Amino acid sequence: MIIKERGITEEVFTLYSGMMVGDIVNRIGDIKCDATLNWVESLNVDVDETVIVGAYLTGMKLANRLKEISKVTVIDIHPILKSLLDKNIAFTDDLNRISSADLVIDTTGLGGLSPETVMERVSSDVNIFLVEDPTSEGSDSNIMAKSNIMQRLDLANSNYKGIIKTSGLNTKTSGTMTLTIEVLRKSLESILKGKGVLYGVAGMNFYEGVLFKEKDCDKFLRLMQEPALITSSLQPLSSDDTLEMNLLKIKSWVDNVSV
Repeated sequence: MIIKERGITEEVFTLYSGMMVGDIVNRIGDIKCDATLNWVESLNVDVDETVIVGAYLTGMKLANRLKEISKVTVIDIHPILKSLLDKNIAFTDDLNRISSADLVIDTTGLGGLSPETVMERVSSDVNIFLVEDPTSEGSDSNIMAKSNIMQRLDLANSNYKGIIKTSGLNTKTSGTMTLTIEVLRKSLESILKGKGVLYGVAGMNFYEGVLFKEKDCDKFLRLMQEPALITSSLQPLSSDDTLEMNLLKIKSWVDNVSV
């Protein structure tokens, strides 16, 4: 749905995308969740208790989806993130909870869960251990060198191990917010090339600063409800179609890791 109104003069339209920033975040989260859940279900093993390490966008989305099939606990050092989770999901900063889970998903990315913590807590009792790869096809050598997910996986004693991978937009990381901003950027760039388009504004903000620096969850949620794109144009156009085109480029899957 496109919301339009007249601009400064009757010759110009101001066009608001029907898609909000939060819609893009949710779509990318669903892409990752679908790949993850399909892989877990393919193992055909019982999962009564899930622990997700990292409560930001990917972890939050996985927690809200996995609560339908198991008891879920989210571990994170930032208490503000509890506000983004369903009330039925347990939240703690206690890493000892890892040891009691059937399924552990590590979404902490660069500089997150340490290999030492994995070695100490991810025993064979943790049947499935999944790590989200923070790198993507556009990652530079410094980012690649910073990732230690293979160390984490090597030190885990789980029966099943996997890497959640996401790509498609040539981003430097696979983070949900990184991908969201790139969808906005590429879509705006494409829209601006259209005939009769005067200018456009994408719903870009330093969202992580709002949560982790300002610690304002309400402001973060308000910003998520702002239009993804606002365009000034001589004629109506569908920015949602352009946003959709870029979202469809994003692919996520799980690579099996040999035990």
